[in-house]
Amino acid sequence: MEVKNLVHNWLLGGADPEVGLRLFMDYVDANSAVSRLISKRPERHLQTIRISLLKAAGLPLTFSVEQKKIASQPQKEDYRLRNQWPFLADPECPPELKLLISDKITAYTICVSEYDNLTAGTHEDQLRSVSRLVDNFINNHRIFKELEHYNKNKSVLGHHEVFSQYKKLKALRGMTTMDLFKKKKNLENNIWRTESKIKLEKRQDLLAGRESKLREFKMQLAEVNRLLE
Repeated sequence: MEVKNLVHNWLLGGADPEVGLRLFMDYVDANSAVSRLISKRPERHLQTIRISLLKAAGLPLTFSVEQKKIASQPQKEDYRLRNQWPFLADPECPPELKLLISDKITAYTICVSEYDNLTAGTHEDQLRSVSRLVDNFINNHRIFKELEHYNKNKSVLGHHEVFSQYKKLKALRGMTTMDLFKKKKNLENNIWRTESKIKLEKRQDLLAGRESKLREFKMQLAEVNRLLE
């Protein structure tokens, strides 16, 4: 999904600070000092996150969801999801579930797009479309199970990797300063290696997994930098 659609969906869904922080870390090329400051208290820097994401998406700073409709399909899906899962508006709703909504919209949109591509392009292009369609369909279903479980039981199922990612972030807070510096170096190396593989190897069958790991590494690095302040 294009950055502008992700930003649009984020604004449409109420501009949750945790979701905004994730988008900020993924799509804004900010220096480490700014990233540390924002990741420490994203709710206090919501306006900075908003402005940065609008710039990254190529949208005017005066943009609002009432002024312009970017993509009707993702917008309809976002509206449907937030009516289907009203607990998302609850202040006590776990932030992981709000992040999953963003991922679900992305997975849904990719499924729609790749389904239309199944009969287009070369045989190799069609195979790539099938692979992406299957991966995102599975992820979409896994997210549905998390949301449905919370809706029925008011407790998290916790099988999706987003929960383990948050546990890793929390575990960083118990590390010593020396261990944090070692972790920082390892994460920077992992980010460099993963970005190089994505750029040079062009492995479509591994792209989704690598992009997911890259986002996780960047989120952990932002937390490590914050803790080292």
